Amino acid sequence: MATKLSRPIIAILLVFLMATSGCLGASKDDKKSHELVSVDLGEETKRSIGSPNLKVYDDCTELESSLKSSILEEARTSLLQAVEEEYYWGGGMWAEDGVDVGMDESSSSLPSSQPATRTEGVDYSGTNNQEQGVDEADFVKTNGFNIFFVDDGILHIMDVPEFGEIEHASSTQIQGNPVAMMLNEDKLIVISVVSNWNIEQDDPLQDVMKFWNGDWYGWRTSTLTKFTIFNISDSSTPLLDRELYLEGYYLTAREVSGTVRAVTHTWMNIPDLRTWLTYPDDYYYEDYSEEQRRNMREIAAQNSIQHNKRLMENISLKDILPQVHERIDGDIVTHHLSGDDCSDFATPEGALNRGYTSIFTIDLNSDVLSFEADHIVGNWPLVYSSKDTLIITENAWDWWWYWGHDDILESTNIHTFDISDPGETTYSGSGRVDGTILDQFSISEHEGVVRVATTTGQWARWWMQNPEPMENHVITLSHSLDIETGESSLMELGRVDGIAYNETIWSARFLDDRAYIVTFENMDPLWTIDLSDPTSPTIMGELEVPGVSTYIHPLSDDAILTIGLGPADEETGLGLDWGHTRLSLFDVSNFSDPQLAQTLSLSPVENPEEGWFWAWSEATWEHKAFQYWEPKNMLAVPMNTYRFSSHYDDDGRYHYEYEWVSKLMIINVTEQSLEIYGEVDHSQFYQTDENHWWYSYNIRRSIFMGDYIYAISHAGVTVTQLDTLEEVDMVQLVTFDNIESDVPSEETENESEDSASDPGR
Repeated sequence: MATKLSRPIIAILLVFLMATSGCLGASKDDKKSHELVSVDLGEETKRSIGSPNLKVYDDCTELESSLKSSILEEARTSLLQAVEEEYYWGGGMWAEDGVDVGMDESSSSLPSSQPATRTEGVDYSGTNNQEQGVDEADFVKTNGFNIFFVDDGILHIMDVPEFGEIEHASSTQIQGNPVAMMLNEDKLIVISVVSNWNIEQDDPLQDVMKFWNGDWYGWRTSTLTKFTIFNISDSSTPLLDRELYLEGYYLTAREVSGTVRAVTHTWMNIPDLRTWLTYPDDYYYEDYSEEQRRNMREIAAQNSIQHNKRLMENISLKDILPQVHERIDGDIVTHHLSGDDCSDFATPEGALNRGYTSIFTIDLNSDVLSFEADHIVGNWPLVYSSKDTLIITENAWDWWWYWGHDDILESTNIHTFDISDPGETTYSGSGRVDGTILDQFSISEHEGVVRVATTTGQWARWWMQNPEPMENHVITLSHSLDIETGESSLMELGRVDGIAYNETIWSARFLDDRAYIVTFENMDPLWTIDLSDPTSPTIMGELEVPGVSTYIHPLSDDAILTIGLGPADEETGLGLDWGHTRLSLFDVSNFSDPQLAQTLSLSPVENPEEGWFWAWSEATWEHKAFQYWEPKNMLAVPMNTYRFSSHYDDDGRYHYEYEWVSKLMIINVTEQSLEIYGEVDHSQFYQTDENHWWYSYNIRRSIFMGDYIYAISHAGVTVTQLDTLEEVDMVQLVTFDNIESDVPSEETENESEDSASDPGR
């Protein structure tokens, strides 16, 4: 199947089903007997992980029937769990006005003596992306001439007239919580998460987000993903171009050749859908037998099941499909996603799902900023992208499928999309692998071959007495065309099993025809795997190292650099040391015999034992905070810690203090050695009355520019000369409360610098 799925997308709000007993008791004087009655709780809908191949819905009636069936069966499973009571754990758990403030009166125009171009990777560092040519969304972006930073509801734009300088250009309030940006020439997309409480009462968006079924009022979803698109050709006056709201939760975005593809997931609210039991008033206060109580629970479950059926009969398809809303001239225009025949929705064959994973495609090269979306009715996804292929993986099961079905094994669906054509996202086939996938670095595509690292074994099913032991695998797949049906599927090419029994994958990296896997239980084995023959992946080497690596960064074919945690006990190698961050340098010149070249433990303070709490680095779990700059062989890693202290003064008064340390550690890196070079300290920003410690957000990102490094945190941006480590410039940033005016849109640009449409309302 090579069907084109199209139109706008949506995201997920995680809804935790709650089973509570709403009961107020009767006195024992009002004791009533409970007569056992026959209860029909209905027959279970068959649960099967079916086929991973996406089946496009033939018509809207089929889509509506499938969705309602899944919603009712999931609610029914929650109710049956509540009937059993002692087995019930309460539902599923998932294992992520603008204004120019005028702070700087100097002109934001760049001097004519500056170079015409500044090239990422040559003149300055950009986002630490997984794949070359595929830019990942982040809350800091730069084009070499400007730094864009979204934080605390504000888009800050700063100019870099010359390397080593920084000037504030503008600050723009963004509705909701801005979390990421994508940048392409003069277009900037700010992605923010908007909760229903962010929407003002007089906003027409309120009306389209409300759900009313005649008896119950609620929100279609409590979370929106907003795309605010600016023209930033004049950094002092960003112009509002377009505002789009997607119902659901933002996951991630990628940009390739001017096309942005954002992935969201949503789970629509159904007001008054009952997943709990309503007991009789005397349920807890009467001296009933367990048999009687169970029968009362069964009656309550039957009543709720029948209620849910009646509820779903009165709900239309548009009530349970996500939508995209666009603000145009202050009004809201809703783009319904079903189309005339619902052919823009697809689902794995035979599956029971009610969530929506959507790929929202925006062509920034288009004059009209056209957008489309692809929708998969499925489970919470992971996202990977190469320059030509977008991969969405999802569990082939949902949490509630296991109720009474422990024979269902964990497996993962893999859906591939061809993105080689700018502005287009075309479905190209699906496959399935055993086990679960850790993160985006456990997924790869190289020369048409999909590679994944998985973990099998029922390690997440805590209620099982004898779960299958853990085992790790690397599996290769390629597309295969079915001559009879004309459909393309991902078929297994090769695999290697038996990687680290009873351990889980903590990090992975695929590089051309190589794979590096780090597993962990008490020691940290590094596995090297040869993928040059994708039909026969081969384990080449294994090296046990104390501690664990959480991110793997390639330096060359001969060396890799990792970040993670060292052992708590250096002698035994057991446990993890949460007071330091550990860098590890590996010599992989002999791929069959990897060697540890050096480790380096980092701490933001000289004596971590002196009352400091555990130290941490965002780079251990977020690769975008890890900034390696090859032209200078330097690595920048943010580090943070804190401690409480107290003392009595001469008058006997007790004083309680909080100390916060936020630094950017700079390390010299060669293929043979690691050495601390210096640091940038932002701690002073968070020791004043204006910046209390509870508002601190640490140094979050860094950018190398020429002979300087720019450190970025909530309070400001500093510029440090790398040769001398002297701070040569800085900008202290405004807070949310400083912003009162609006930013102009392109239509209102000629009216007044202070008049504008409002991207934040």
